[in-house]
Amino acid sequence: MAFPRSEFVEAYGDEASSALRHIQPYLPALAEKFSADFYEALTRTPQVDAVFRRLSDAEFSQLRRSQAEYLTLLLDPELTESAHSTKAGRVGQIHALVGVDILWLIEVFDLYEQEIHQLLSPCGFSPQERERIKGIVGRRILLDLREQVACYRRIDEQAAGVMNRIDQHAMTAANLPDLVRGVMAALGSLEGNLSAFFARVDANHEMQIEASWGSAAERYRKAMEDGAIPRISIDPDQASGRGPGGLAWRNREIVVSDAWSLDDNAAPWQAVGRTLGFRSSAAVPLVDASGHSMALLSLYSSWPGCFSTARMRNLLEHVKQVLSHAIQRRVQAPVIPLREQDHYRLLLEQRRVVMLYQPIINLVTGQLDKVEALARLQDSAGALIVPARFLPALGETELLELFAQGLEQACSGYQMLERHGLQARIAINFPAEGIGDPRYEQALFQALGSGDISPDRLQLEMLETQDRMPDPDRDQAFLSRLRDAGIQIVQDDLGSGHSSLLRMDQYAFDAVKIDQGLVRSALHKPHRALEFILYLTRLAHAFKTPVTVEGLENHGMIEAAAILGADYGQGYGIARPMPLTELPDWYNRYAHPVDSQNPKTALGALSGYLLWDLQLMAIAGRPDLVQAVAGTNSLVSQFIAARNLQGSHLHAMVQHNHSLACQELNSDAYQITRSGVIKMLTDYWLLEVQPP
Repeated sequence: MAFPRSEFVEAYGDEASSALRHIQPYLPALAEKFSADFYEALTRTPQVDAVFRRLSDAEFSQLRRSQAEYLTLLLDPELTESAHSTKAGRVGQIHALVGVDILWLIEVFDLYEQEIHQLLSPCGFSPQERERIKGIVGRRILLDLREQVACYRRIDEQAAGVMNRIDQHAMTAANLPDLVRGVMAALGSLEGNLSAFFARVDANHEMQIEASWGSAAERYRKAMEDGAIPRISIDPDQASGRGPGGLAWRNREIVVSDAWSLDDNAAPWQAVGRTLGFRSSAAVPLVDASGHSMALLSLYSSWPGCFSTARMRNLLEHVKQVLSHAIQRRVQAPVIPLREQDHYRLLLEQRRVVMLYQPIINLVTGQLDKVEALARLQDSAGALIVPARFLPALGETELLELFAQGLEQACSGYQMLERHGLQARIAINFPAEGIGDPRYEQALFQALGSGDISPDRLQLEMLETQDRMPDPDRDQAFLSRLRDAGIQIVQDDLGSGHSSLLRMDQYAFDAVKIDQGLVRSALHKPHRALEFILYLTRLAHAFKTPVTVEGLENHGMIEAAAILGADYGQGYGIARPMPLTELPDWYNRYAHPVDSQNPKTALGALSGYLLWDLQLMAIAGRPDLVQAVAGTNSLVSQFIAARNLQGSHLHAMVQHNHSLACQELNSDAYQITRSGVIKMLTDYWLLEVQPP
């Protein structure tokens, strides 16, 4: 651009004002002609013309009027540098948001200056006056360009900062709700009046919105839920599946609509979207390692072309990559519609947490050892909502509030247990997100003090999750402080994965609980379930750590856990979770049904057989000892006698198996009869729990 030597030209103040007053009588005609000539020249620039095509006819007419008004501003005798800078910044923001490239902007300003100079020629000014006005205009255009370029730079820096924030959320978010909310809040901080929502497909193949950002997005979601506009679909045979969202889901590629309000594919949603000011959109599919869509992030802006700028294209690709990877680690979280999530959070705010208590007994004596306090949410009708439904909807702050409310109730209730002579300890779940968090530590000791309960009467059951990034030094220090105060720490997921075994080695837990998912498989694969209990119990005992088996649903499971050496048991076969006031009556009625030396169920007999077989394998190199053990009256024999099964196929198989054990323990024949005994006992067990 060939501006005059603007450093010698005062573009504002009295001298500039005096010079520009001479042009004011010509200004209305100049502005009208300038607008027509300027826009005719601009449309010959393909990049700028592409921006214009995103506008409706009415919007384009308004833009032309605005341009005439801006010329009037540039030639205003009373314009100050401060006011001009402010106005130029706002215009620069618009240009940056709608996709006017900064190089195009420089060319446009060059054209702008040329058009103004041509308009001045026929106005009858002297050469000196004309040059003076050109100098003022050139200086003002230079300031305008400088402010607009600064605005571009600021928005670019803002986008880079948002990408950094998203990276931090992906690395540190404790769970899926916090991750999604954090990412959308970061995106919502961008200029462009962004609205967003996050959705996944539920078990019925329906797209469910699980989080939204911005009041416009919230109203848009409610319009979908109320039926004013259709839900986004992934079905291409439906009109609601052929929009940007459905297309992005199927193609696994980002789909941008530069003029969403004019896009025929967005027609089913435009009636509401236009009232909310949606002008452009971006649908970002979040994909797993195989390239299949897992979730959809939908963004809307009040500016056309907002998502086609270079900065936004880079940002969207970054979001797709980072968020896809982060969500894949958390995708096991169930799909919960946002309306349902809001309901759960409201109940939590209203302190509608209710604690139920499930007894945990000593499997040898049958005595009550402790009770686990289990949180529920109570709705307005009095119905209790189980954690599997509401926990996935809670972020870090809500989980802390749930823990604090539940612990407060549990500690207060402990005094009632003591009044009824129940010397049981209280166990309560401790979220993985709380390990190392001083807020949880404060809530713990505050509740213990308020409830006047000794710390050694409290157990914290800690469940690790894949979402959490451990910090061994910090975690160890945190757990040590709690343990030093007398609080016992229990590992709540032994056997749920390789990481649970590593944690057992890393942290000196006071007790462990075998994952109930392993135990419940006894209903279908009892042999495998019992072996898991057997070997995990032996592993824990090697660390001198007592074992609780949860998920004991019936007498057979209770008996099996006791025979396999577990210390404590918990499950519906012992007692269901109950209000605190019902515990004394349960305690007075409960009769322990287990005699570890005389199994009454096939599952108990199978447990005894596995122990007998394991003992034989341990002494396989000592034939004399094998003879002695194989000749003893095993628990299977006790079961056969108790059931009057002498002479049965099971009895014959057991005798043959014992005989082979005395001859050659590692023979194929022994292994065949071993499998036969296990299968027959399994069949008896399945008949016990699933009678015809």
